[in-house]
Amino acid sequence: MGLAARFAIGVSLALILVMGGAGSFLFQRTQAVVESRVDTALSQAAAESRTALECEESGEAHHKEISTKGILKGNGVMRMDVKILAGPNKGKIARRYSTPDGRSIVVPAMPKKGKKKDLLSLFTFVTGMVILVGAGVASLIAKRVARPLEDLVQDVRIIARGNLNHRTHVRGSGEVRQLATAIDRMGGSLAEAQASEVELGVRLREREVALEVAKALLPSEEPWVDGYRITGDYVASDEPGGSFFDFCGDGARPIFMVCDVSGQGVPGSLVGATARAYLRSTLQSKTDLGEALAWVNQQLHRDVERGLFVTAMVVVLDPIEHVAHVACAGHKMPLLRYDAEEGQLKSMQPNGFALGFDAGPMFERRLEVVQMPFQPGDRLVLSGAGVAGLPSKSTGEEWGEKGLYRSLLKHAKSDAQGLLSGILQDASKHSGQEVPPSDYSLVVISRDPA
Repeated sequence: MGLAARFAIGVSLALILVMGGAGSFLFQRTQAVVESRVDTALSQAAAESRTALECEESGEAHHKEISTKGILKGNGVMRMDVKILAGPNKGKIARRYSTPDGRSIVVPAMPKKGKKKDLLSLFTFVTGMVILVGAGVASLIAKRVARPLEDLVQDVRIIARGNLNHRTHVRGSGEVRQLATAIDRMGGSLAEAQASEVELGVRLREREVALEVAKALLPSEEPWVDGYRITGDYVASDEPGGSFFDFCGDGARPIFMVCDVSGQGVPGSLVGATARAYLRSTLQSKTDLGEALAWVNQQLHRDVERGLFVTAMVVVLDPIEHVAHVACAGHKMPLLRYDAEEGQLKSMQPNGFALGFDAGPMFERRLEVVQMPFQPGDRLVLSGAGVAGLPSKSTGEEWGEKGLYRSLLKHAKSDAQGLLSGILQDASKHSGQEVPPSDYSLVVISRDPA
């Protein structure tokens, strides 16, 4: 049963109850008022007009009293029920109204059943008309109210089936219009939420893929070099890029690198994977560091999209001569060296363009390879740019290169693993975040004391 039918039936039942009670009450009150006014009128007539003699001549004086006790009306008139014994009204019940001075009038009594029947018919007719009219009006109102509501229900069903771009077509004012507006806003909000959920799902999946690629780029084990200790770590962010570190070569010519990629997500990870593959194969096959990086630059410039590039800090260690050969391909963070003999921190950042940025000639002219002595107790730290960009949770101030320098000096006398852990803890303490805004890598190389 529809809303309009339920509303009309409900109003009709309410009208039946209300009009039935009101009609019964009014019927009783009207009957009593009519009888009272008839009695009053007849009492007045008995007191003012006809006499007992006139009543006898009309043949109405021949009557017999039925009740033994009369009813006193206004002006001292007594009403008594009697039965007429002669004349045209013989056998009928009448009422005699008698005044104190002997005048009286006898009037046939109005049949109660007739009076009640007439009044009842009147009230039944009026009540029925009111109920019919009320039910008709209620039905019209219900249809006008229910029609837009039924349309809105259909609109909601369409939206519930997944068509979040559907909009209502109800026109009007008041609460119905407000409801239609609210449904339209709900549909728009659901569509936005669905789009956001899809976008979030895509981003989460991209992050998972990027993390998987980043983990695949990490070295499976730390290299062993006699007299040296080497360790490294990679810290992922919500938007992992292609930042990575790697160890390659052998104990006679170990190679260490930390690289950053301009892109993020899956594209950045793929560029990083490509750069890592080129660097590993070329640096191990070519003994000249500058020549190897020049060849990698040519391959990346050919393979990656314009605007994407890779920066690298590469160290080739000579464990016999205890010399580090250093090249920087546009890397923002310098190579940091703690001089154990002087107790000072020194930095080195040779010239060089990023890999893949230039086709070749300018890269080769700018590339510089320098040598750095590696004394007993010295520490070398290669870092990605992300560690310097860590913002403070309270002030927003970046940790910067100075923060990294202070941390290195603070933990410089620890072994390689202790120095790496100390730097990571200080960086995390500064940012106050479990996940940094950008990923970064750290590599620590220490030479054992003499």
